[in-house]
Amino acid sequence: MNKRQAAHQHVIENQAGHLERVREFMAQPSVSQDNQGVEECAKLLLRYYQELGCKEAEIAETPVFPAVWGYYDAGAPKTLAVYSYFDTNVVGDGWDHPPYDAVVAPHGPFKKVLYGRGANNKGAFMGFLNALESIKAAAGELPVNLMFVSEGEEFVGSDHIPLLIDRYRHHLSKADDAMVAGACQTASGDVTLFLGNKGNLHLELECSGDRWGRGPAGGPVHSSAQPVVDHPVWRMVQALSTMFDPETNRVLVDGFYDDLEAPSAEDLELIDGLSKRYKGQERSAIPSLSPGKVERFVNDVSGRDAFLRYCFEPTMNINGLRAGYTGPGTLLWTLPSAAYCTIDHRLPPDMDPLDIRDKIRAHLDRNGFEDVGIKVLMAVPAQKLSVTDDVAKAGLRVFDGWGIEPTVWPRRGASGPMGFFSKMLGLKLLGSTGIGYASGHSAPNEFLVIEGDGKVGGLSELERSFVDLLYSYAAYPGEF
Repeated sequence: MNKRQAAHQHVIENQAGHLERVREFMAQPSVSQDNQGVEECAKLLLRYYQELGCKEAEIAETPVFPAVWGYYDAGAPKTLAVYSYFDTNVVGDGWDHPPYDAVVAPHGPFKKVLYGRGANNKGAFMGFLNALESIKAAAGELPVNLMFVSEGEEFVGSDHIPLLIDRYRHHLSKADDAMVAGACQTASGDVTLFLGNKGNLHLELECSGDRWGRGPAGGPVHSSAQPVVDHPVWRMVQALSTMFDPETNRVLVDGFYDDLEAPSAEDLELIDGLSKRYKGQERSAIPSLSPGKVERFVNDVSGRDAFLRYCFEPTMNINGLRAGYTGPGTLLWTLPSAAYCTIDHRLPPDMDPLDIRDKIRAHLDRNGFEDVGIKVLMAVPAQKLSVTDDVAKAGLRVFDGWGIEPTVWPRRGASGPMGFFSKMLGLKLLGSTGIGYASGHSAPNEFLVIEGDGKVGGLSELERSFVDLLYSYAAYPGEF
């Protein structure tokens, strides 16, 4: 039995204790949007890094929420930077089990799942730490050095990842590649690998009487006054109408598409693979589409064109509008003093979020909307990986060892702060490769599968696949 096999055996024999560690981590609230338990969760994660034996482990304070830094020096030839986040979304309604009781119960085809907010990120990451514990117990040492950057504000914009990278650059600059430890299976057992993700620019636009110098200022007036009072909400509507054409689904901001690059030959080959694999099933294949909610795509695209748009088109999405009275009936008759609109843009790697912000500002000014304010809520760069990169090959051969043929996407349409590791450090980042499934991190009854159904892996498979990833990466291009 070699070291990797011995670590597998340790995982299998210690599942009860490993599950309790996952339950402990998930039971600690860490909601960044209302500052519920984030500091306490940071301290808990610090303890885990100390127990692992990190040479350095500390709370990394930022102007908003604490992060956690850990450096495990195994004296190995290769080093991985490991990004994670331990904050969660708000709980919301619709839970069948208390979200912080870490309840283990059946769910559909699965005999055991672990319910709780944070199952997706905290649950899977603790599976990774469990895998590290098993490697150390079985082999005495990890096969690679690890540098942990764990933030507590992903759900509120990840504003301080650049600060953390700069703070620990003296170590991070020596990393060879980067990774995210997450589960990569779908509910049906399909294994997906996303070679990167889009960047994100999230803006809030404001049109108000105070900024405009026209209309009500300091509060609404009665709607009967509209014959003689300018209207900030209609002005916001006019400004928005200059920015996007819903008929063609094209952004109208001058220069918006200037830096957009065409897909590479490798990208197109992956797109062809997706269109063949999911022919006629595009609605179930595109990530984040809730079943039954979307019957037709924009411009009635289908097949290859649908996958091309999802992976390579930039977006301008209105995700919130607020102004005046929005309750039932006619209780209040108001002419509002302000209107606000939040817009997120998902941007391929060749488009810089802050450059797009500047182009939107210039567009509004040219069209006479100098008074419309712009506030940046989030700006993170994209990141991309090639199937020919070493860290990608090391991950792909783990699937091969498990007899799995993964579906490889050029990129995910969603965003995250991982692009800062590429932009600031030049690192290639491998996304989630853990063989397991966790349900959506914003939905009620979020869960992590603990005991799989033969197609979907449970906690044991998740942890053992992480063991394999580290040994595969350490040995690549040699056998592991």
